[in-house]
Amino acid sequence: MWTSVFSDRPKSVESTLCFSARIEVTWQRHGSSASPMSSQAAARLIRPLIDDAAATCDVLRPDAAEQDIAAAIQENLPIDGEGVLVTDAQVRISVDAATHEAALQTEKLRRDYRRQEELLRHEYELDELARRQARAREAFLREEILANPATARLYTLLEGAVEHWPRLSGPPRGTDLSSLVHEVQQWQSGQQWVTVAQLLHEFVNSLTTEGRKELLTILADAVRAFGDDDTAYRLASLAGEAP
Repeated sequence: MWTSVFSDRPKSVESTLCFSARIEVTWQRHGSSASPMSSQAAARLIRPLIDDAAATCDVLRPDAAEQDIAAAIQENLPIDGEGVLVTDAQVRISVDAATHEAALQTEKLRRDYRRQEELLRHEYELDELARRQARAREAFLREEILANPATARLYTLLEGAVEHWPRLSGPPRGTDLSSLVHEVQQWQSGQQWVTVAQLLHEFVNSLTTEGRKELLTILADAVRAFGDDDTAYRLASLAGEAP
């Protein structure tokens, strides 16, 4: 029975980081005495077991790695081949300072990456939430607020006080409810001036650009005839900006 001792650098779970290993193999001749025998054969037989076990271990846990490698070897003994029989193997694992420091840096980089990835995921979720809220608000305005002039007018009146509007509650303190109701009623569908506004809107949409300018000029003259020079001036100014 013979004992061979050799050193190796098996790769860890991080393939760029290696353990330092001192391996002591106990072996004997196996098979026909005419078979060639080499002290290196025992090392070749045991090395794949050590490499496979080390590849699952962390260089920052050398003691645990040594225990796992030893367990893997014992599970597969004895091993025969190349004219020898390996009956035992002892492995001592260590990690040099440079490898240990590199492992710490790798761990820090991985931790920073995960943190950054989490931040980016959080930012994405916030962006997605903002997009959903924008789509919901757009649908609310289109389907609820702009559904009729009265609702639109009420929303306009209350939107300015939104910071003071209690959620799922009544209007802000001090709101004149009678005036609010009266204002909203004036904008109900079917009211005379609401119908006039709708008809004018449809009519203006049917006009050409020049036709819209001419209509604004005519409207400005009509308002001026009623004595409202300020509104007439503003309408005349818009005539030059009509699309």
